[in-house]
Amino acid sequence: MTRFFTRALGALALLAIATPAFAQASPAGCWATVDDDDGSVKSYVKIYQSGSTLVGDIVRLTVNDGRCVDCADRYDGRVLRNERIMSGFTLDGDRYEDGSIIDPKSGRTYNGVMNLVEGNSDRLYLRGYLGIRALGRSQTWRRAAASNCN
Repeated sequence: MTRFFTRALGALALLAIATPAFAQASPAGCWATVDDDDGSVKSYVKIYQSGSTLVGDIVRLTVNDGRCVDCADRYDGRVLRNERIMSGFTLDGDRYEDGSIIDPKSGRTYNGVMNLVEGNSDRLYLRGYLGIRALGRSQTWRRAAASNCN
């Protein structure tokens, strides 16, 4: 009986250790977008599941009292809160593809792909592009405390 108990306990310990390795990390959560030039936080975006896809909403801008300044006409001067800027991202392997990303500054909608940075689930790599991925721009966002997205 003791041998059975020892083996069972060992099997449970191995299962407990291995389970996180099988868990698929998700970009769902709160993310800080950063300025390309100085690295300061520009906004917080909440990414979450909507049906079979991931979407993202600007929760708040951290500059200009939350107003979009020098933005495309439909966004200019507006407080961007709960504004959908990402939609349609579906999981394909370890990457989310077939999404779209809106840039409030230009008002343009770009095709998008995103994935968690390998080995660091607190960094999200995003690429927006027109037509082909080579014609685009990339950003890396930082995971933020959930309280920033409330």
